[in-house]
Amino acid sequence: MKLTNYKGRKLGSPDVFRRLVGKLLYLTITRPDISFAVQVLSQFMHEPSEDHLAAAKHILRYLKGTPDQGVLLANFSDFNLTGYCDSDWGSCCDSRKSTTGFCILLGSSPLSWKVKKQSVVTRSSVEAEYRAMASTCYEIVWLLALLGDLGLSQLTPVTLYCDNQAALHISANLVFHKRTKHIEVDCHYIRDQLVGCSQENVACLCE
Repeated sequence: MKLTNYKGRKLGSPDVFRRLVGKLLYLTITRPDISFAVQVLSQFMHEPSEDHLAAAKHILRYLKGTPDQGVLLANFSDFNLTGYCDSDWGSCCDSRKSTTGFCILLGSSPLSWKVKKQSVVTRSSVEAEYRAMASTCYEIVWLLALLGDLGLSQLTPVTLYCDNQAALHISANLVFHKRTKHIEVDCHYIRDQLVGCSQENVACLCE
């Protein structure tokens, strides 16, 4: 389903939609499976339509049918960090901005997850995937620092999975291509993490 600001009749009273989406946003703390859908709905808080409310009610019906879903914190899995990232290129019908999504596991337990629309319009799926990798790297580095403060320091190297071969080749290639100069900050950040991988940081692999 592709939602937009320009289709559907506007709600006379948007407060019901806003309260519902606010509660769903709170629920994503323990239900990562609805993170993407709720992130999409949260973009229409200012002027929701009947289509947006119908989509929100669809999420409610899904939640009613899956009360046993949630976050399981296992106490018997391997003690390491693993990250998965992906992007939905040009998914926003109104702005054509891409969406970043990632999930980071501690052993087999989800530790951190996020879905967010990217701040700029990307010119290719490679760039969108690369920005998703950078966002996941930021989160991994922050989690390593947090867990280190808690006395958990033997968590590196961290494996980061990405499904875009071109983005992986750019991250591994030390030659800076002119076609990627518009993502220079993210490019250098990920490379810095890869250079430090042999010591303690982040490894990027393709699944």
